Amino acid sequence: MEFNKLMAVAFGGAVGSIGRYCLALLAARLTNTGFPLGTFVANIGGCLLIGFCWNWFDRVHISNEFRLFIFTGFLGGFTTFSTFARESVQFFKAGEPLHALGYILASNVVGLGIVAAGFLLAEKLFRP
Repeated sequence: MEFNKLMAVAFGGAVGSIGRYCLALLAARLTNTGFPLGTFVANIGGCLLIGFCWNWFDRVHISNEFRLFIFTGFLGGFTTFSTFARESVQFFKAGEPLHALGYILASNVVGLGIVAAGFLLAEKLFRP
């Protein structure tokens, strides 16, 4: 791996993660509900940004390092949901709707199931 590509991802990830944390703090100050508004806004905002940048970067010359900084680093640190959404749309765009639906369904069902399994495993392992 090239060092400059790794640094682009690392720096972008740091900036994105800090942005998500600051957004969560701001949302907590502005709302008094149990709804995770900061995470929701990060996920939806990340989806808007990844869609916009994807289209724009297809039209202009952008270095591979800058793409890695934005897509893998910044948006990956800000929200991995945006990457999941882009990959799903890419399947539709490529004319593979069954792959898209399978990916969406598997990611959500398996992801939720694995979170529950991890929770139950820890419950059994750490039961007093």
